[in-house]
Amino acid sequence: MASNPHHIQHKTMTENNAVLQVLPLLFKKIVRLLIGTISFPALADMLKSIYIEEAKRKLENSGSKPTNSALALITGLDTRVVSSLLKDKGGAIEIPESANPENTLIDIWNSDEKFQDPETGKPAILPIEGKGRTFQALVLRAIGRNITVKTVLDRLLKGGTVQVINDDIPRVELISKFYNPISSDYAKSTEIGLLESSRVLSAVLHNINTDEEHRVPQQGRWTYRLNPENYKEFRSEVRRLLESQIKEGDALLEKFEETQKRPGQLTVGIGWYQWGDHDVEDEGD
Repeated sequence: MASNPHHIQHKTMTENNAVLQVLPLLFKKIVRLLIGTISFPALADMLKSIYIEEAKRKLENSGSKPTNSALALITGLDTRVVSSLLKDKGGAIEIPESANPENTLIDIWNSDEKFQDPETGKPAILPIEGKGRTFQALVLRAIGRNITVKTVLDRLLKGGTVQVINDDIPRVELISKFYNPISSDYAKSTEIGLLESSRVLSAVLHNINTDEEHRVPQQGRWTYRLNPENYKEFRSEVRRLLESQIKEGDALLEKFEETQKRPGQLTVGIGWYQWGDHDVEDEGD
């Protein structure tokens, strides 16, 4: 049976319309985070480079040659813009290995023999200051000299990641392998929020491009009929539920995590969150 090109075209247009209806919901949240942090011209320039990078990847994966003309066609950008960006930046966006220096610090603490207890192989309890196997040396190794030891320690304490043992020589102990930031720092909150959003979209992209057997969990549950008076109680019970599951998730990650960092290892993770269509001021007293 021959395919109907008009039917295919109609279906594609319908899918595009659905995407265009949903995109503003996503963009509004992103822009709300970005206002005052990055200007629109800077964001637009970044998007141009990302469009070219991803278009190049898509063409290469399909076996097509990513010529300037092909890239211009698939992105809608002028060939001169494509040529200029490829010349200046190679068509790729440089992304730091870790957008969160605290997580880098924890990873080194867990995997580097210099900062491990030689008897147990676990992260050592470190004197806060001094040379050698100390928290100060760990901060210098993982983050550098631009952020003070006190600032890093305060962040980790607020997140419940470490505890201080006040002996004759104050020491710091790692009590969680995962950094849970609790901060009023707007830039840090924005960074973490966008990073988590990118991880959700990574699951979506993976599931779109793989067969059913190899898809990863990507689920959501919600109700349209919650009485606002019950929201705080609901949120409290959700918090208890997720905190229990997070502990189970931590144990699962630790079970599969290798002790040393080696080439070829994968980055994997699990996410938990609760969402709603309200603003903070709608919650009431």
